[in-house]
Amino acid sequence: MLFALPEYAVYLGSIPVGLYLPLVYSKDFGLSLTEVGLILMLARISDVVTDPLIGYLSDRTPGKFGRRKPWMAGGAFLMMISAFQLFNPTVLNEMPIGTMHLLVWAVLLWLGWTMINIPYYAWGAELSDDYNERTQITGWRQAFGFLGNVSVLTVPVVAGEITGYGSLPKEGLTIIGSMALVALPVLITITLWKIPEREAYPRPKAPVLKHAKDMFSNGSFMLLFFGFMLMSLGTGWGSAIFMLFATYVVEAEGQTQAILLGYFGANVISLPFWVMVAERIGKKPTWIIGGVLFVIVTPSFLLLGPGDLSGFFICLALYGVAGGNFGALSMSMKADVIEIASRKTSENIAGSYIAIWSLGSKMVGALALGISLPLLEIMGFDPKGGNSPEEIQALAWLYVIPPWIFYATAVCFIWRYPISAARLEKIRAAFIHRDKRREQAAL
Repeated sequence: MLFALPEYAVYLGSIPVGLYLPLVYSKDFGLSLTEVGLILMLARISDVVTDPLIGYLSDRTPGKFGRRKPWMAGGAFLMMISAFQLFNPTVLNEMPIGTMHLLVWAVLLWLGWTMINIPYYAWGAELSDDYNERTQITGWRQAFGFLGNVSVLTVPVVAGEITGYGSLPKEGLTIIGSMALVALPVLITITLWKIPEREAYPRPKAPVLKHAKDMFSNGSFMLLFFGFMLMSLGTGWGSAIFMLFATYVVEAEGQTQAILLGYFGANVISLPFWVMVAERIGKKPTWIIGGVLFVIVTPSFLLLGPGDLSGFFICLALYGVAGGNFGALSMSMKADVIEIASRKTSENIAGSYIAIWSLGSKMVGALALGISLPLLEIMGFDPKGGNSPEEIQALAWLYVIPPWIFYATAVCFIWRYPISAARLEKIRAAFIHRDKRREQAAL
């Protein structure tokens, strides 16, 4: 539980970027959808350098505070300031809020995110060598992430009911920015203080290019990587357009946050069930079941129209059940792959693997924003209103069809993923036998 706390704060500071920013910055601050999409995509370009760099350094950082913790502490400070500036832009800045404000603070937000998440996820991959306990660790972490999602929606809704401020997306964004300012330093400090790092393997000595070559020739990792990225591309695409879909297709702008609780509430409730199923039948089959549910549920959004609030809630709740296992199982499966790679090289290279994973995840998130929003504008849609029925229908099709393709393709990749509990144990035993032979030969 204590290890999982930072995930709550990180979700507070990152989920609103895809969920709220496209609508708020285009509708309330006057930027075009193309500008918002391209700026949020450009903000990720620096990650091509920073993600591998932070991964490389966090594997090798010396000192009494550990390899991972100093980076997380610095990232918490940077991310909390950036989240506040992005989500509360009118508090410390004069209007109008322009493209440079969005670009600068988005770049700094993702730099802070990188400094936290790459060491944090590498640390998590090292905490246990037990196949099922890894799922429990990632399950706890994902549960706190889901609670962060729920808070992003619940707190503004409750505030709106009590005070009259918070129900609209712009108001909710301001509230969440203020929460992130507090939660990031407090929760991350608790974890850094209470949880010791584990030296699972020696610090890496081989050149970084050799690690990169080994990584990209690791078939199990690449199958898992592409499966996860395609699924993330689908969810990122949907998140980028979600507020627009809710506002103009279902006409539920004032109720969107409350309806989204169906999705995130189902995430939280279904997660323990998915963890239990994974312990019974394995991670890969459980992952595939969730992926197939995504493929089945996604087209149901095309059945929705103006005022279909209950149908919207049900669709999102089913989506939430389908997605309840995605993050926890992917991260647990990744820890299995990292263990095999680390045993093979006899070096701790978790940071490098997490860095490539993180970079891919952010790149597909950037592509989702950078392609979906300009494409929507090319199709004639205007976030300020005045759209024809054909343009509204185009929004609905764009919200559904590309993610459906991404989800279906992701399932095909994971279908070929080879690592099970039995195979991991067999590979582990082979490496242990190899290491004993080396020790005997050295004597």
